[in-house]
Formats: sequence, C-alpha cells, structure tokens
Amino acid sequence: MTTYRQVAWDGRDATLRLVEVDVPPAPPGGLVARVTAAGVCGTDAHRLAGQVPSPARPITFGHEAVGVVEELGAGVAVDWAGDPIRLGDRITWFPNASCYRCHACVVLGNNSLCERKTWPEPAGVAGPAGFQDRALLRDNVVFFRIPDGTPEEAVIAFGCGMPTAVTAVRKAGVLTAHDTVVVQGSGPVGLAATLIARRSGVRSVVLIGAPDSRLDWGRRLGADEVLSIESTTREERSHRVRELTAGRGASVVIEAAGRPAAFPEGVALLARGGRYVVAGLYSGTETVPFDPVQVNNRDLTIIGSLSTRPAEKYEGVLLAARYHERFGLADFVSHRFGLDDLSAAIEHMASGTATKAIVVPKIPNA
Repeated sequence: MTTYRQVAWDGRDATLRLVEVDVPPAPPGGLVARVTAAGVCGTDAHRLAGQVPSPARPITFGHEAVGVVEELGAGVAVDWAGDPIRLGDRITWFPNASCYRCHACVVLGNNSLCERKTWPEPAGVAGPAGFQDRALLRDNVVFFRIPDGTPEEAVIAFGCGMPTAVTAVRKAGVLTAHDTVVVQGSGPVGLAATLIARRSGVRSVVLIGAPDSRLDWGRRLGADEVLSIESTTREERSHRVRELTAGRGASVVIEAAGRPAAFPEGVALLARGGRYVVAGLYSGTETVPFDPVQVNNRDLTIIGSLSTRPAEKYEGVLLAARYHERFGLADFVSHRFGLDDLSAAIEHMASGTATKAIVVPKIPNA
C-alpha cells in the first residue's frame, strides 16, 4: 500500500487538516482513482458552518470529484451506465453511496432516502471522498466514464448541481411552451436548472440571484430575464414576474437559493395551479412564517427534491458533454486551490466571490 494525503475535518473544534492514508488494492467491483479535481459545493460551506449534522468522529468529505482510473478491482469492466472502462480512463463519481437494498432504494425507488448511507466517510481510512490525492471506490459507489473530448472542468463545473437540477426539473412535471419558470438562486444548482429549463422549450425563464457575475452566466445559459436580489426588492421582483406573465405568475418556481426567505417569496410568485420545487433548502434550522391556506385556495403543489438517482447523475455527465463547447462550461470554474488550501476554497464559495471553486490535488513527486 502507498500513503497519500486526505483532508480530515473534526467538527468538535472546526479544524481542517491533512492526514496520511494508506490506500489498499482496489476491492472486487470497485477501483482506485487518482483525484484530478474536486468541486467545492455549498453544502461543504454549510457543513463547516455547523448547519449540517456531522458525526462526533473526524470525517473526510468532498462529494464532487473527477479523476483517472489507476486500478480496477475484480469484475469491473464497465461503468454504471454499462460503458467500457479501462485503466487511464477519466471518470466522475459520487461518494455518498446508497445501499440499493433497503426499502427506500428498492420499494420507493428513491436512493436519496437510503436507510444505510454511510456519508460522510470517516477520516484516516481510504474511501471515495474527493478531497484527497487518491480515492478508493467500493462496489456501491456510482461512477461514469467522462466522454472523450469533454473537459474534466466542464463536468466538475456544476458538480452535484447539474444532477440536482435535472431531478428538480423532472419533479416539476411536464414543461410546455406556455410555461414560465422562475429559478431562485444563481449558484450551480440554479444555473444548471436555468440551462435545463431553457432546453425544455418553455415560454420564458426568469433567474433571481446574485452577484452580477453569476447572473451573467444565467443569461449565457438561457435566462430571458435576470433579477438581482442586491438591486431589487421582493415587491419589485413580484411585479416583474407578474408583468412577464400577464398578471398570472409563474407556472413553476424552482428554489435553488438555499435560504429560507426564498420559500415564501417563491410560493407568492406562483400562478394559480403552479408548482414549487424545493431543491436548495438542505440545511439549517431557520424557519419562516407561511400561510398553508393559500396552498388549498390557489391549488398549489409543493414538491421536495432531495439528491438524485444514478440516472440523473448520468444525465448530468451527458449534458456537460453535449453543451460544454456551446456554452464554455469549463469557464464556469473561476478559482483553483491546492488540497492544503481547502478552507480558502470553501470561503470563496460561501461568500459568492467564486462562481465555482475546485481543489486540484498535486501529489508530491507524482
């Protein structure tokens, strides 16, 4: 076994540190990959801020990763989509693995509710987390080969945000040419939802968010209108959405802001019979007042959207392959950091100064 670096986080004293880990041979049905980049997600910032429950023991994390296959375990000849996989192939994987054998996975068909998830991984042992030099993928870790000609950064640019957006738009139901979709939040999930909604052929897409650099990306990806939360009030945003929809409101609102205040505003933006998909409110304890009578009187549908199935993850990879050249998706990555500077990478994502920050491990003497 060879020793590599891994980022460990101890929630008891909120410290990040590098530890050394021995990576054993690839297990049957699994593989070993050299991590070439790991995306920083808003969830990582929420975790360090204490808004996501973590075990008492030190953990390692990083759930957006791309890399190169260095060793294949016995029986591994294809990825999770059935495409051939070989040594040296570039892959992306999703470390927060499900068991695919419990009631939620099998009967409900919703592995995001898996009863046996082991994420986040314990620190100090080999595993599939992204914030390390080498990753050990067990046989239940979903991975896909990155199509030839697709830059790795185009895949990691939206990270888990792309499959999360695929799931959210799917849960919104059938979208038609007379629908107006409002997306709340201009982070990776919101921008990916903007791209997907625009490609669905709807009448118009309105993106609400900040800062201006992310709203510029929203226009680039297909938003017909962008509304900055820094220069408009809630009342002004509501007026504009009504103005764009002949006074009716949005057919669908997708919450990707991750802020509780977005919820009452988003519901208020809906037309009668509209659908509200909650995709970004993943963590925290803050609450907001809400009148449930309007759900009945306006015949609204409110939908939760947690995580994604392997099919949506695969679709995210295919979308990156299809649109990376047209939209320059790799350019979405604005900041790069070393493995020993993860704290700064997370701070840049939390503050919004980075459209996307990634960690690029540089293995000593590699």
